[in-house]
Amino acid sequence: MARQKYRKPTKRSQSSPEATLLRGALLIGGLFLVVLGIGMALKGNKRGNEKTAPVVGAYAPDFTAQTLDGRSFHLKTTRGKPVVLNFWATWCPPCRAEMPMLQQYYHAHKNDYVMVAVNDAEPAERVQAFIKQQGFDFTVVLDPGQRIVGTYRIQGFPTTFFIDAQGVIRHMHVGMLNQAQLEAGLKSIGVTP
Repeated sequence: MARQKYRKPTKRSQSSPEATLLRGALLIGGLFLVVLGIGMALKGNKRGNEKTAPVVGAYAPDFTAQTLDGRSFHLKTTRGKPVVLNFWATWCPPCRAEMPMLQQYYHAHKNDYVMVAVNDAEPAERVQAFIKQQGFDFTVVLDPGQRIVGTYRIQGFPTTFFIDAQGVIRHMHVGMLNQAQLEAGLKSIGVTP
């Protein structure tokens, strides 16, 4: 018969009641903070669409900007009419390429919608010279501090939003529009090209 070694019982670490209470309180406090954080995040998401990037189905963020002739333009004053909101720059070849088509459609349907072109932080003189040379007559506003570009979270030029008469974005296109894309955007806001 094999002899077994005698093992001395190990002493288990015993916590004081105060330490146990402290660990329990920390655990409950941590869980409370996690639940509170999740609740705040969910509450913020339900309310916070005005803080997120504009998306189809949401109201277009309002802005105020100066036009080339020095007037103040407010997007909210266009309510009641559909709006084509185009973000562009003179240094952008696709922007320059699509603008004659935008002008052609606007000229043919100027009583049906408002055309607004937001220029990306260029000097007013450069923008004015380009618009005059091309003979465009839609509204051009300046965004010298890129505040509007930031609000609309523009990632590339050109970008065009199609906004209905109630101020809701119905269609958005990033990149140069072709004729079919422009017509689809106009139809989305109730304009028949």
